[in-house]
Amino acid sequence: MDNKLLFDLECCPHCRGDGMVYFEGNTWVYVECQDCGAQTTFLEYNNDEEKKIAAHNVVNLWNMGKVIRIERGE
Repeated sequence: MDNKLLFDLECCPHCRGDGMVYFEGNTWVYVECQDCGAQTTFLEYNNDEEKKIAAHNVVNLWNMGKVIRIERGE
C-alpha cells in the first residue's frame, strides 16, 4: 500500500487547531487534534484496501465535526 496517503483535513471543530491521522497497531485509524486532543472514533481495518476506506471515513467524520473531546473532570 502507498504509505503517502494524502488527506484534506479541516481545522479542529473545537479549537481550530491542526488534526492528524493516526494508524494504531496496523488495525485502527483515527484523527486527533494536535492542540486540544479532540478525536474521532477509532475505525478498524484488516487489509490495505480497508485501511484506505477507514482512513477516508475518519477524515470525513472529522471534517463534519463528529469528534469526541474529554473535558477536565469528565
